[in-house]
Amino acid sequence: MSYPKPSPASRRAPSVLAVTAGALMAVYLLLRPYGDADGGDTLAAAEAFSSPLWIVSHLAGAASLVVLAALWSLLTTSPLRWAGPVGAALVLPYYGAEAFALHEIGSRALEGDPGVLDLVPAVRDNPTAMALFAVGLIALAVAGVVAALSWRRLHQPGRVAVAFVPLAVIATLFLPQFFLPPSGRMAYGLAFAVAAVYAAITAASAGDARQGRG
Repeated sequence: MSYPKPSPASRRAPSVLAVTAGALMAVYLLLRPYGDADGGDTLAAAEAFSSPLWIVSHLAGAASLVVLAALWSLLTTSPLRWAGPVGAALVLPYYGAEAFALHEIGSRALEGDPGVLDLVPAVRDNPTAMALFAVGLIALAVAGVVAALSWRRLHQPGRVAVAFVPLAVIATLFLPQFFLPPSGRMAYGLAFAVAAVYAAITAASAGDARQGRG
C-alpha cells in the first residue's frame, strides 16, 4: 500500500510552528514587566499591571502555548495528541485573568485607589483557576514528551531524530520557571526560543532530505 507524499507545506509546518512558539515565548518573558516580583500589592506591581506591555506579553505567552499544543498534536498520531489542545484550553482562562483583570486592578490603583491591590491574591490564587492552570501545563508537558518520542521513532537514526527533544524538555519546565527571579525567567524564555529554533532547523533538514529523495 502506498501513501501520498507530504506536501511541501506540511513538511514545513513543524518548523513554522516551532519558530512561532519560540518567538512568542521570548516576547512573553522578555517584554513582561516584572514590577510584581516582590509582591502584587506594591506600587511597582500596579505600574507593571497597568502597562500595555503587561497585556501584550501575556497574550504572547498564551499564544505560544496554543501554538505549542498545535505542534505537539502535529507530531504524533497517539491518542495523547489531544493532551496538547486540552492543556492549552485549560491554561487560557488563567492567562485571561492575569492579562486583563490585573491590568484593570493596576490601572485603578494608580488612579488613586491603592486598596484595590488587595484583590490581586484573589485573582491569582483562586483554587479552581490554579488547579486548571496546573493540570493544563502538565497535560502540555505530557503532550510534548509523547510528540518528541513519536518524532524520534519515525526518524531514527541520526540528529533529526532528537530534533524536538530539547524543546520538549524545556517545555516541561514551564511551570517551575514561574518561581524563578526575573532574570531566570528571561533566561528561560531565551532557552525556549533557542530550543525551538534548533527544532525548526533540524526538522526542516529532514524535510529537505526527504524531498531530495523524492
